[in-house]
Amino acid sequence: MKKWWLGTKLGIVAATLGVCAFAVHQRLAPPAPAIEPKPEELYQVVLQEIAAVKTADYPKAYRQVSLSMQERYNLGDFAERLRFERPELGRFERVEFGGIVARDRHALLPVYFFLRTGDVALVHYTFVLEEGTWKIDGSQVDRRWERGHLVGGDRT
Repeated sequence: MKKWWLGTKLGIVAATLGVCAFAVHQRLAPPAPAIEPKPEELYQVVLQEIAAVKTADYPKAYRQVSLSMQERYNLGDFAERLRFERPELGRFERVEFGGIVARDRHALLPVYFFLRTGDVALVHYTFVLEEGTWKIDGSQVDRRWERGHLVGGDRT
């Protein structure tokens, strides 16, 4: 009985040491690098979506959104949302992009729409990285300024 007990003790000690060694190895491993989106990638996704909305090509705009957004809205609901909630955003003179905030596989990009009426609409786009491609995961009109309001920031 003593040999059996001694073998069990040695097995427990060996397993504990193995777990500790594995933990030390994992702790010393470098963290996975953060995924930083290239600004041009995000700009292109937004520009493709708004070009599709401008021409009423809602299936093309739908391809720019994430799978989770496609689960929330079918194509008909998505098209209706764009047509009725933001009809003026399809009629703009120019678009300017703000600074990107990225964390892990997600990014936030403010986009300023300069409308023909002279108004400026700020839309925050959220993105998610899906299978190596940035997709729109949501957008929210956060602010709207009337004609003549100067929007701060740097121009390059």
